[in-house]
Amino acid sequence: MTISAAKEKAVRQINNNSPTKTITPKKSKDLGAFFRSIFKPSTKDAAWTNWAKNQFCNPTEIFHPKTLQDLTAIVLKAKATGKKIRCAGSGHTWSSSSVTDGYLVDVNGMQQIHAPVYDGAQKTWTVTMETGVLVKDLDDTLRKHDPPLTLPSNVVLDSVRYGGIMSLGCHGAATHTRTLPDLVTEVTIIDANGNLNTFSEIKNPEEFAAATVNLGLLGIIYTYTLRVEPMFRLRMTDRYPLLSDYFSTPEQDGAKLKAMVLGNDQTEIFYWPFNTPGLEAANDRIWIKQWRRTTEPISVSPECEAFKQIIQGYQTQFGDHLYDFMAANPKSTPFVNWLMFSAVGGKDSDEVLEAPDAIHYQAGIDNLPCVDLEMAFKANEDFSNVVVAWNYVIDQLYEYANRGEYPFNLTLEMRFVKASTMLMSAAYDTDPEAIYCMVEVLSVNNTPGFDEPHWAKMWEHVPGIVPYLRKQGSERYDRFDAIRKKYDPKGMFMNATFAGLLGH
Repeated sequence: MTISAAKEKAVRQINNNSPTKTITPKKSKDLGAFFRSIFKPSTKDAAWTNWAKNQFCNPTEIFHPKTLQDLTAIVLKAKATGKKIRCAGSGHTWSSSSVTDGYLVDVNGMQQIHAPVYDGAQKTWTVTMETGVLVKDLDDTLRKHDPPLTLPSNVVLDSVRYGGIMSLGCHGAATHTRTLPDLVTEVTIIDANGNLNTFSEIKNPEEFAAATVNLGLLGIIYTYTLRVEPMFRLRMTDRYPLLSDYFSTPEQDGAKLKAMVLGNDQTEIFYWPFNTPGLEAANDRIWIKQWRRTTEPISVSPECEAFKQIIQGYQTQFGDHLYDFMAANPKSTPFVNWLMFSAVGGKDSDEVLEAPDAIHYQAGIDNLPCVDLEMAFKANEDFSNVVVAWNYVIDQLYEYANRGEYPFNLTLEMRFVKASTMLMSAAYDTDPEAIYCMVEVLSVNNTPGFDEPHWAKMWEHVPGIVPYLRKQGSERYDRFDAIRKKYDPKGMFMNATFAGLLGH
């Protein structure tokens, strides 16, 4: 169907039976006050809440599109009625990026995956999919292809959707393949006039750099096209050294971290607070996960891998009950964390898995609702600032603990990626060899005191963050905003989350 035909069908749908589910408008919430609090709100009157239950809203209408024509109809209806539009998928974003009192578009029904395409001249594979495709569904489709294919990197969760993780600049732990949006070759977006626009690096590099990580501000995303490659294997190792083995001396241990990160395909470091008795950081251990490509045979059968995921699901369900108890009884935090680490950590392992199984190594994460703040910064030449940043969090943790307070109680996590070319990426840099460190702090829901960027995380809760970000990146934010205005001149897709960041 042509674009003009799609528009005609869209207009008929508006005049007849628009693809919507009408929600009775309710009294508006004080969102400003809500943003200052991350405690679990009362959501009984909310029409939409995110997975973590720290964001909610009452849109005028919620739409559940299944086709391109449905998406076009929604945009044209919003244009006719003067409503704003935001989109939501699985709702794993902790920030208020989907919050709106206008139209909310639930893209979960947009699930088509096109057959992978091989470019003989470039010797590369690509796959095109709609915005609501689950990570797991694309993995399964690519595995069944002949030859089997996979993404070179991905997020750990396989229950999130590509429209969300791409548009907000999400990343895995793969250093050399950069962020997930850097795998994109083309993105199509329906703008504020109902036109379907195609963005690619070949067509217009600057607009492509804005459209790929677009924060939902250029329109409704229809499809993404990604580079994929033949299935490969990863040797995944888990080690549990002392915290002091890697985070004592910034210069010496920074060099050690740098060698490890650059020597792996992927590296991830975790720290469970108070994971040994005694409230002494010197006794605590960290968990280092490392992945390297290999041609060695798979060491874990598909049956064993499936069984492991079932067990992980039960473990996280049990863990959720313990964590609920811990949040309600903060003084139990050291004991509960020691207990959890003793149950799941401390045992070195070495496995060879197909890439998706190694990358999505933890099942059942959805069973542990939590809140999350992540900050990205450029690693300096010797990685000494990585050690300093990590130790700052640990020092703060123990300062609070010495006062009997435990605002950080789940995990501290560190990942590394090479610089991104996407304007709004947290890892954007003009130096393509720059390494960015992502430090993530997670606490369980309802943790007292967790109130103090990464667009998908709780960046907006950091005091003074918008002026700071404007100072650091106003030039590229202004470049992005100039492109945004071209496709959405009246701000149909703008919301309060990003208005201040873009100088509005």
